[in-house]
Amino acid sequence: MKSLFKITLATCLMAVMANRSYAQIDFDTFLEAGIEDANTLLESYMEPAFVGFGIGMNSGWYNTAKPHKFLGFDLNVSISAAKVPDSKQFFTFRDSDYSNVRLSNPSDNRLPTLFGPNLGADDLPELTFLDPGSGQELVRITGPTGLGIDEDLPINAVPVPMIQLGVGLFKGTEVKLRYIPEQNFDDNGEEQGSVKLFGIGVMHDIKSLLPADKLLPFDLSLFVGYTSLTSNVYVDAAADQFAEFDASAITAQVVASKKLAIFTAFAGVGYAKSDIDFGLKGNYTTETTTYTDPVNFNFSNSGLRANVGFRLRLLIFNISGEYAIQEYNTYTLGFGVGFR
Repeated sequence: MKSLFKITLATCLMAVMANRSYAQIDFDTFLEAGIEDANTLLESYMEPAFVGFGIGMNSGWYNTAKPHKFLGFDLNVSISAAKVPDSKQFFTFRDSDYSNVRLSNPSDNRLPTLFGPNLGADDLPELTFLDPGSGQELVRITGPTGLGIDEDLPINAVPVPMIQLGVGLFKGTEVKLRYIPEQNFDDNGEEQGSVKLFGIGVMHDIKSLLPADKLLPFDLSLFVGYTSLTSNVYVDAAADQFAEFDASAITAQVVASKKLAIFTAFAGVGYAKSDIDFGLKGNYTTETTTYTDPVNFNFSNSGLRANVGFRLRLLIFNISGEYAIQEYNTYTLGFGVGFR
């Protein structure tokens, strides 16, 4: 699971893991034009990665609306894929949003986001960087390109792995825990960063509160879940430069399910919200200026979340799948073991 988080975060933070460059953006050159412009471009470029990650964190919480009996449990591992909408594969570059960056050809103003297509230099717009003091041209470079994920994979999506334990308590209540203690990861012995995660969810049977509940041919519960993840990835460990990533997600849903032999179908509807904070920390020196903590921005997403799914139970083993409808529609596949 630690390796899965490393792969996911490396994808989302690849900009700051490779010699202070983000895809085809020369980060040092971009800072020459000022941190306000650096933040504006990076925020537009990285939005799908971080919004998708936050949305994916609200997936995989349950595969039935029936809470475990007292001390019943299940341990599940899942992987969610938050599909990036086609509209988020590009962003519009407007000169008016920048002080010291211009498009060389203003008529060609659509640039790929991180989860956009992987375009060659000849197909990308050209950016002109100006000196903040004199307004003179510093350099021209091609704009950033995307990863082009859908060129190699069937779905252009942000992956979010998860592991959780569910335990039945009393009176139709089950608590679910997500936990990864702080883990460091490295590359060939060189420290790259760390990640830690905590989440808690509660499912409570509300069918018994309804009149004639015995006549209802399905299970019905209320679920609330919260997940928090913190990670940092070194840009340059020797210079104490690193990227900081804090994510939180919360969802509240009414869940219904129906069990037929080994097959259970479930559906839920409710509200979901996620917040992502990202920052580059440390001192970064250009030819003229030293900037401290130059990049900081936040992504938030909230709204209706509806999902449908299934579970197959073979003895103590569970296989489950889920499809959630939200801004970034999300697919989840899970595997686990359970008792009672």
